[in-house]
Amino acid sequence: MKVVFSPVFKLHKPPYSHPEAPDRLDAVLKGAEEAGAAVQAPRAREDVWNLVSLAHERGYIEFVRRLCKEDYAQIDGDTYVSSGTCEAAALAVSAMADAVDAGETVLLAVRPPGHHAGFVGRALTAPTQGFCIFNTAAIGALYKGEGVAVVDIDVHHGNGTQEILYDKDLLYISTHQHPATLYPGTGYPDEVGTSKGEGFNVNIPLPPLTGDDAYAEAVEEVIEPILRQYDPKIIIVSLGWDAHRDDPLANMGLTINGYLRAISTILKLQKPTIFLLEGGYNRDVLRRGTAALIRLVDKGEEAAGEAPSKTDAKVYERFRRELGEVKRHVSKHWRL
Repeated sequence: MKVVFSPVFKLHKPPYSHPEAPDRLDAVLKGAEEAGAAVQAPRAREDVWNLVSLAHERGYIEFVRRLCKEDYAQIDGDTYVSSGTCEAAALAVSAMADAVDAGETVLLAVRPPGHHAGFVGRALTAPTQGFCIFNTAAIGALYKGEGVAVVDIDVHHGNGTQEILYDKDLLYISTHQHPATLYPGTGYPDEVGTSKGEGFNVNIPLPPLTGDDAYAEAVEEVIEPILRQYDPKIIIVSLGWDAHRDDPLANMGLTINGYLRAISTILKLQKPTIFLLEGGYNRDVLRRGTAALIRLVDKGEEAAGEAPSKTDAKVYERFRRELGEVKRHVSKHWRL
């Protein structure tokens, strides 16, 4: 499995102590090295700003580019811009477009993250942009067009991706900690899309402390049948490692086993799959998760190096109620 990385992605630097910092990529690269992956630098595309405009309004793009002329600037209380942000974000979009063109299974070890960025930055009802600048996943989906599926397994709902794709017949599936308990507060099951996008937006909110066993049920009962019916030409995975039980910014109960269960299901479709780094703030989990992902892709190994987690009985009851609500809305559009 090829890993795409450039030191340019580390030029997006926080002005103060921040969980989304350049050393996240150091952890990812250590994991890639442990798994024996080849690391390749991306190229900067001349059409990159036209690509960014597929998902974002010109005024927002120019706003960000003006901020990049300063040493540091704040978009909001969570989201910063440094003098290297635009170069890093543009190269991430270039890497995504080239990965789509190549039709390969690849890991994009890029920054800044993007799935909270909507048309004009802050998306839907979110109070901030959640560390995100340009929505690389949505840009990749719109660039490819027909037959793209975006599967978002970050712990936070990808409100920006939902906003951008909501009226498109491009499949978006998100698993995330329940929006009543975590930023950005969106991603309920009844948010199914509109116009020709109706039914193509699938939200699977999970109660806090959901473990690997319950997560596997969500994958098996909802994600897998929908993906098989949609039969995507290419899959973009918004890969956030922050649903892991050791992540400092959320309250889920997954281990790497839960991630491998979902990723294995996606890989069984035998479609080109682009894994795009989003969140994940425990550096050790980033390292171990990356290594496990690459070994799964290259060798079919599903060893996570930690025991699977089990969901507490009361949490499991809430999970089954939530999953029932998901099915009630989704079954109007897909066979489950």
